[in-house]
Amino acid sequence: MAGSLSYVSITLLVLLLTACESDQSSATQTLVLPERLATPHVTDQMQVAGLALVLRDEGGGCRLQVGKTEPQLWLKPMAPCYFIKSPGSAQAQVYRHDKTTSVVAVVGTPVKGNRCGQEVQGVVIKGGVVTPSAYVMQGSVHCVDHGLQNFQYELFAR
Repeated sequence: MAGSLSYVSITLLVLLLTACESDQSSATQTLVLPERLATPHVTDQMQVAGLALVLRDEGGGCRLQVGKTEPQLWLKPMAPCYFIKSPGSAQAQVYRHDKTTSVVAVVGTPVKGNRCGQEVQGVVIKGGVVTPSAYVMQGSVHCVDHGLQNFQYELFAR
């Protein structure tokens, strides 16, 4: 009985080793990235305070372009990224912090769901100068069409 058990064990071991042997030619093939990642494209755009803001998916990163100026700004959320819209509207939500400062929010780092993400970063527009907020909301899922509360925009404006 022990002899037949050893024979079965050795046979199974040989079968497993031959089944696991990989084809060496497939290991040297190059990985082809999907075209979506290779080609930068616009994911959202809006006008605020007389400025054209454009969000672009560039290699999986979220890039903000202000007008036609360079350099463009990299944002923390991963692409695709979108401007948060006012609830029930197709217009981007703009928070007026004071007379000279406006804040818009960008959602990215996608999760399941339609245009939802787990990171939101503010874009502060003050006197024609656009800067990404230092604060980034993380840990909750936010969707484009649900808007944000004023206190959340205040966190971005700091």
